[in-house]
Amino acid sequence: MKKGILKTLLFIVLLLLAVVLGKAAAEACAGIRFLSFLSAGASFGISTVNVDLSVVRFTFGMTVQIHVAQAILLLAAILGYSRIH
Repeated sequence: MKKGILKTLLFIVLLLLAVVLGKAAAEACAGIRFLSFLSAGASFGISTVNVDLSVVRFTFGMTVQIHVAQAILLLAAILGYSRIH
């Protein structure tokens, strides 16, 4: 059981690392002419919704922004994990 938890933790760490490094790579490549395609991306999600119950106020919303560099590194992380696994 402990081995399964460690494998899951490794997979989560690899995915988070791919997202962070992909965002950094996308920002770094934005100014370079022949690598600027790595910073292209899409943004999608739900805009904020406010619920006011006069005693409590809730705000819900979520936006996801993904770049080409992040997608490439996420794919590499998944393939790398499958090789390790």
